[in-house]
Amino acid sequence: MSWIGPAGKKALKYGPQAQLLWKHAAKPATSAAQQAIASIASRRTALKHADTVIEGAVLNIFHEGREHWVVFSKGSPVAVYPPLVGGQSDQQLAALTQHADLSKKMTPDQVRARLAEQSKRQQVINVAANLKEQARQRRDGFD
Repeated sequence: MSWIGPAGKKALKYGPQAQLLWKHAAKPATSAAQQAIASIASRRTALKHADTVIEGAVLNIFHEGREHWVVFSKGSPVAVYPPLVGGQSDQQLAALTQHADLSKKMTPDQVRARLAEQSKRQQVINVAANLKEQARQRRDGFD
């Protein structure tokens, strides 16, 4: 049995709606995805930088609606990723961290351990959801 016939019917039926959705939602969805990727890249860069400095640590700070990762060496800020608009000076770094809770600084190893724990937790949640769905299907006779 071919899948082409049913797929063609769905394309004819929902094609215009899909085209309108793509027309209006493509740019916001693309920009949101690019921001998420840039945030992950900034975190990776900050962690690599913190690995190379003495007593390196990172702190996640929000500034002007954007997420920034500040790299610390021996307790003082040395860099921020993504870079601040207008360059990066000592005064800007001090102003950025002035009202931040510096007790939340973490070493790169602590950040990686936290991310691994979150990943494990999400895997457990996914397995539980799959088991629940399988039990529901067996109960309803869709097995």
